[in-house]
Amino acid sequence: MTLLAFAPESDIEQRILDVQARAYPADALIRELADHDLYIPSKGEVREDGSGLIPVLLEQGGMTFVMVFTALSRRPRSLAAHLLKAKGGTFFRRLPAGYGVIFNPGYDAQLLLPPDGVALLKRDLDKA
Repeated sequence: MTLLAFAPESDIEQRILDVQARAYPADALIRELADHDLYIPSKGEVREDGSGLIPVLLEQGGMTFVMVFTALSRRPRSLAAHLLKAKGGTFFRRLPAGYGVIFNPGYDAQLLLPPDGVALLKRDLDKA
C-alpha cells in the first residue's frame, strides 16, 4: 500500500514529524494531542454531545484501533459519511478499554497508540 506524503498543516502535525525523526518524545506528543482538536470518522450520524459515533476501526497485530485524523483535510470522505470533531482529552476519556488509536492512517506519518498506551494516557488525564 502506498502511503500519502504528510506535509504538516499545524504545529501538532510538525510534532508528529519530530517524533518520527526522534527529535521529540512521543509521550509528550500524545499528551499534547489531548489538548487539540481531533477528527474521528463515523459510520453513524454524530450528535452534538458525541452520541451516535460509530468509529472506523482497523485491526492490526491482534489489536483494534480507532481511526483519528489531526486535520479535517486529511479525512478521506469515502471512509465514512459522518465526522466527530472533539478535543483529544474528551475523546480519549470516552474511548472504551481495549481500543488503541491510529492517527492519520494512510499517511507516511501515521502514529499508533496501542490500547495500553490509551489506558496510561487516560490515567494521566484523570490525575490532571
